[in-house]
Amino acid sequence: MQQKAGRVHAVARSPLYKQARDVLAERLRRGEWHPGDRLPTEGVLAEELGVSLGTLRRAVELLVEEGALIRRQGAGTFAAMLATVAEENRFQPFESLDGSTRFDFRRLVSLEEAACPPEAAAGLGIAPGEPVIHMVRHMLKRTSEGDRIAASDEIFLLPECFPGLTAQRYLNACRPDESIYRFYAREMGVVITSQRCAVRYECVTGARLAVPDPMPVLRFARISMAFGQMPVEYRIYRLDAENSQICFALP
Repeated sequence: MQQKAGRVHAVARSPLYKQARDVLAERLRRGEWHPGDRLPTEGVLAEELGVSLGTLRRAVELLVEEGALIRRQGAGTFAAMLATVAEENRFQPFESLDGSTRFDFRRLVSLEEAACPPEAAAGLGIAPGEPVIHMVRHMLKRTSEGDRIAASDEIFLLPECFPGLTAQRYLNACRPDESIYRFYAREMGVVITSQRCAVRYECVTGARLAVPDPMPVLRFARISMAFGQMPVEYRIYRLDAENSQICFALP
C-alpha cells in the first residue's frame, strides 16, 4: 500500500477498506488519538483518507473488532481505553490456593536498558541482542514470618513504544493500586488489547531475579499486543508454585 498525507491508494492485492484500516491503526500507534479520545466523524475521516463513507465504515469496524476502537451509540467512535478492552483481570488467570489476595504489594527490583535475549526477541519480532527496556518486579505477600515473594515479574519492552520510561518515572507514576497495564495506558499511551500466553513449570535457580534459590514456580510467559496486533511487551510472570493455581472459564 502506498500512503501519502494520510490518504490511501488502491492497489490490486489489498482491498481499500483494509488499507484505510492500516492508516487509522498507524495513526493510533503514533499517538494521534490517546485512549478515551473521540475520533473525528466518519465523514471527516473518509475525506481525510480519500475513501467513500462505506469503505471508511468497514475499516472502522475492523478496528472495533480488534479492540482498538469503541463505538458508542449517539456519542461517536473512541480510541479504546484499558478499562473497556484490556481490563487487567482479563489477563490474570491465576490466584492463590486459598482464594485470598495474590499479593499485598509490589517492589521494583530493577529497570534498565539491556540486550534482548532470544526468547523475548522472538516474541517481540526483533533480533536477539537488540536493546530493550528490562524490568524485574517482586510481588510480595505479608505473613507472620515476614514478607514472602509470591511472584516475580520479568518484562521486556520495545523502547520506541515506551520512550522516557525509567525506574524513577515508574516509581513516581505507577500507583500502588493499579496494574502495570493501566500504567502503560495512562502514562505511556500504550493500550494492551490482546495476548498470547504459555504456562509451564520451572525451578528458578539463578540470582538474576533476586528470588530464593531454588524457587519452584509456574512460569507464565506472554506476548502482549497493542493496536494492530503489534507486539510491545514480552513478559514472564513466575508464581510461587506451592501457593498458586491457574484458573480460567471455558465458553
